[in-house]
Amino acid sequence: MSIITDTKYLSLLSPRLDRFKKVRDYLWNFRCPQCGDSQKSKSKARGYVYRKKTDLFFKCHNCGVGQSVGNLIKDLDPFLHKQYIMERYRAGETGKRKSKAPEFKFETPKFKPKKTDIDLPSIESLPKEHYAKVYCEGRAIPQQFMDKIFYTEDFKNWALSVCQVDYSTLMSGEPRLVIPFFDKDNQLIGAQGRALQESKIRYVTIKVHEDAPKVFGLERWNSDQHTYLVEGPIDSLFLPNCLAMAGADMSDLSILDKDKTTLIFDNEPRNFQIARSMIKSLQDGWKIVVWPNSIACKDINDMVLTSIKDARLVEIINRNTYSGQRGEWEVHSWKKVKV
Repeated sequence: MSIITDTKYLSLLSPRLDRFKKVRDYLWNFRCPQCGDSQKSKSKARGYVYRKKTDLFFKCHNCGVGQSVGNLIKDLDPFLHKQYIMERYRAGETGKRKSKAPEFKFETPKFKPKKTDIDLPSIESLPKEHYAKVYCEGRAIPQQFMDKIFYTEDFKNWALSVCQVDYSTLMSGEPRLVIPFFDKDNQLIGAQGRALQESKIRYVTIKVHEDAPKVFGLERWNSDQHTYLVEGPIDSLFLPNCLAMAGADMSDLSILDKDKTTLIFDNEPRNFQIARSMIKSLQDGWKIVVWPNSIACKDINDMVLTSIKDARLVEIINRNTYSGQRGEWEVHSWKKVKV
């Protein structure tokens, strides 16, 4: 059974997981390696691995990231992941056995989710004084997107009404912005909920279907043009032909041409996870932006709010895009943590 293999390799990965402990059978707890968990309290551990049918899955209740244990292993230890895949293959857990060893190629799952309308008020339709509208205007979100972002008084209730995935553990009664994710056929595949009040989890990203990619902006993406890829959906609204990862697995990005794509990480040189992801992306053949010292803003939206926008913003991005060894050298000069 795959549960046995998953459990074995989670144990092998555990030295890399801060404050790792077993809570009970098929439930483990540790600090999230994706977001770093709480920056204020080193004792908080909000990452969990739990059993679902015959597999183990990881979920962080701080940043909202959810993925299989296999993908968690792949993100943290690619060498261990190859061993994990090979063992599952030998055990017949990846399909029928073949004499030839498997190739490590991961394709984006193909699915057709049910078309779902957004039965919520858009930000554009809200009264001028509504706090959700005031928030969006304060973030300088372009007017043409105000009818594509929505508001709900109870994000959990809305998520349960549109998703095939179980989100019953979400907090009830939380008002949030709803930023829907559509595929290229304008089918709803997920959404991000941004808290508008004090909340333990500022951003929650959900999927309509278990196999849905957490990629925002596909419905307006032109694959023939150069693509910019940022971390958050709101940041993507300020750049041409821009997608947002929003917690997506890198395997979800197989649709992108590395030669025509620029990855844009947040400008946080003290963030270990970001610095490590930048170096790994370069080693995987991607082009990335390494922000110059003259830019103090944390992300694209902050830059826009300080009047760095439109053609000037694109110019700065293009001028500071690197690849290969030159890119690694630039990252090592930029970062302020050991990687």
